[in-house]
Amino acid sequence: MQDSAQEGCSVTYGAYPGEEPVFSSGVKIGGWRELGRNRPDALSEKAKAKVWVADVPEMLGRFYTLYDGDRRLPRACSAGFAPTLPPLDYATRRKLWQAGNLEALYSLSYPKGALKNWSNLEDVEIVIRPSQPHSMNILALESVDEAACVARTSIPGYHPLRQLRVWPPWRGTGVERESLWVENVLEALDTPGEWVLNTQERKLYLWPTGEEPGDGILAPCLRELIRVEGDVEVEGPTDIPVRGLVFKDLTFTQGDRGVWTKDDAGIQHDWEMVDKDAALVRLRGAEECAIQDCKFFNSSGASAVRLDLYCQRNRVVGNEINHLGGAGILLIGYGPGTKDVNKHNEVLNNHIHHCGEIWWHSQMIVLSQSGENQVAHNCIHHVPRKAICLCGVRPQFFNRERPISRECARMIRWDEIGDLGEWPESTIPLGGGLLSIWDKVIPFLHTRNNVVEYSEVYRTDEVLGDGSAINMSGAGRGNIIRRNYGHHILNPNIHGAIRTDDYQKGTLIEENVIFRTNSEAGLCLRHENYTVNNVVVDIRSARPMSSGPGIPSDYVWVGQMPFDGSRIVKNIFFHPGGEQGFYIGGARDGSGPFEHLGKMESGEVDRNVYFAANAPQGDDVIVELRKVGHEKNGAYTDPLFVDWENGDFRLKPDSPALKMGIKSIDLSNVGLTEDFPERFK
Repeated sequence: MQDSAQEGCSVTYGAYPGEEPVFSSGVKIGGWRELGRNRPDALSEKAKAKVWVADVPEMLGRFYTLYDGDRRLPRACSAGFAPTLPPLDYATRRKLWQAGNLEALYSLSYPKGALKNWSNLEDVEIVIRPSQPHSMNILALESVDEAACVARTSIPGYHPLRQLRVWPPWRGTGVERESLWVENVLEALDTPGEWVLNTQERKLYLWPTGEEPGDGILAPCLRELIRVEGDVEVEGPTDIPVRGLVFKDLTFTQGDRGVWTKDDAGIQHDWEMVDKDAALVRLRGAEECAIQDCKFFNSSGASAVRLDLYCQRNRVVGNEINHLGGAGILLIGYGPGTKDVNKHNEVLNNHIHHCGEIWWHSQMIVLSQSGENQVAHNCIHHVPRKAICLCGVRPQFFNRERPISRECARMIRWDEIGDLGEWPESTIPLGGGLLSIWDKVIPFLHTRNNVVEYSEVYRTDEVLGDGSAINMSGAGRGNIIRRNYGHHILNPNIHGAIRTDDYQKGTLIEENVIFRTNSEAGLCLRHENYTVNNVVVDIRSARPMSSGPGIPSDYVWVGQMPFDGSRIVKNIFFHPGGEQGFYIGGARDGSGPFEHLGKMESGEVDRNVYFAANAPQGDDVIVELRKVGHEKNGAYTDPLFVDWENGDFRLKPDSPALKMGIKSIDLSNVGLTEDFPERFK
């Protein structure tokens, strides 16, 4: 508070001309020595001849990442294994959950020898990639019973620990294996560059990439490098922010990874924790501050920037963010209630790539309980999951009789919500009785009236499944997704390039271009949302997964939810191949997409252009839609792009789409602007 700028002024912390200040929490590890006679039995014979050891400096506690100069070193990682107990079916999980029996979230039955009751068990973690493809867990072990082959974690997983699935490998994550493994044990130290920390012995073991460890081995001692914090009254109605601080032309690197704790509150699917010290630069109770033209690189599971709780009229502009273990930029306000104070911020012109390297479920820009922000001209690529995520709290978490989970429920400011009335007896299938609750909680969902525009996203969703490149779920109304360019999104295990997911409505998706993706669809739509004047081109057939047949791809996926009020108008769906249905999905009653669209009580599907270049007579889509009352003015015709194969989706002057009132889209203004810092180009 005492460092705030005077009203109408700002205070800048910046680089001296010609200098490049670097903020790092790395502490040098020296005194390396060969193991000699004191070689731990747990090491393989090959490793014993290669591994070195050093004493951990007194100033360091437990750390979770290690660096060799500008490179993060991988922690020792075992081969994958599967739980010995089969997954629980949905009915059993639901029954246990309703009874408050959460033991399955802690307990893991494992193959004999896969886990041990190590003397430094508190240093050991298991990594779980559960059956739900949108999340991963990194959990500390609390106990291991080697006789019974049962382990227990210190905090619960997102899903029962036996709910696993084998996933195919993506982007350098290694060979295909079971989605559970152990890290930081000597038995797994078998590859150059890997390391193990034993905090009981205060020793660090390393298999160097060269003949011996260099002098640039660094261990981090901080998760946050800079925190700007106002007078934050979490339980009260009023916060007093810090004002007017600017951080410019600075470099941030080598922070440590945060760990989940028993008291953490998670946002949707535990992708991030609320109000967490897990970013290199963190604003917590800040107004009219800026993080501008800075570089964030080579750091662990922490994000680059967080705007937590009260944050208004702040700017995150012109930054280069790469090779982080976690997310890029997070805006996470207070949970559902009356305290709506994370808003009116700008996230502009940032280059974010090769992040999420430890937490694969990380999204690169996240708005959770944060509204009326502008997110524009960002370039995001080569990341394991979503580029941009707008989320809130889905209505099922507002059931006061439901056991309070880490995900979402702990965010809710129950005293401010009031009485929502009698809880529906049945909430299955998804939607069902919860729709009445949804209308009551929407006023408390603050991720609303955001504008996401002019951003380029590609090579996203490269590791996990589900979701999309730009995703909205459980957020408020009034969000606008417009004039973005999503292309080359090559994961058949996701639902679309742009998606409105469960309990999302009132979203305008306008004038975006989606080009060349093999996901389940180009656009994925649920509920009452509006899809206007988008261009979707070259949605390819998904390649087969290792565990089954290929997933068909289409241009629009229409969800099972009530679709009343939706508008799909003035879009172009252009397929360069042969016959194409263009719509996929449908209702849970088994009706297909056309029947589902025909059940809309309001809204429209009209004035769209469809074309399959190698099937000029394939106008079945128009015929089917007219049977159910849609596409009275739609057309099956070549829209006449200038040069779609080379990314020019403007329409030629004689385009029939122009005559239908469809706007031509020029992508020259999408992505990073010309004033993006020259030193990052």
